[in-house]
Amino acid sequence: MNRPLVIFYAIALAFHATVLFYLKPPAPKPPKIFNETYVDVTLTKPPEPEPPKPIVVPQPKPEEKPQSPPPPKPEMTVPELKPEPPPPAPKPVVIPPPQPKPPTEEYVPVTQPTFAQPAAHVYPPEAARRHQQGTVVFMLYINASGTLDKVDIVKSSGFPLLDAAAIKEMKQSRFEPAMDGAIPIRSRAQASVTYRLE
Repeated sequence: MNRPLVIFYAIALAFHATVLFYLKPPAPKPPKIFNETYVDVTLTKPPEPEPPKPIVVPQPKPEEKPQSPPPPKPEMTVPELKPEPPPPAPKPVVIPPPQPKPPTEEYVPVTQPTFAQPAAHVYPPEAARRHQQGTVVFMLYINASGTLDKVDIVKSSGFPLLDAAAIKEMKQSRFEPAMDGAIPIRSRAQASVTYRLE
């Protein structure tokens, strides 16, 4: 190999090494560590962006037709309060007059009645079982035909059974009318019926 060529290569290598030495940047100094602290750092994914909301374009409202005004309400007429009529006056209670008894003046009093056909004297069995005794006194009103118009009890025997039996006996009896000369007249007289156990 030629010597000049070798020298040339040697100079080129030396030049190249020099250039690299000066062009190589100095090594960085290690950072000073004052306090060693370890922090756990968790990397979280950023939230995914929400999808964009659709934009709703409001549709134009149809034009409202002007409504005709409502018909006016009829005015309410308040009826005039009529004064209440006064309550009707209570009707007077009409008490019928008592029926007039046969005027005693029309019945001529006599001492005693005259029996044309006396009724049978019956002692009430129930009164006999109860040993009821007594006398019933009547006022008999006899018309001109000898019929008994009315009988009133003047004195009771004290027992309803005896009083009822005595009235029945008087009503079933026939009488002779009292006479005013040759004319029969109405008369009234007392009579009695006695119930006594033997």
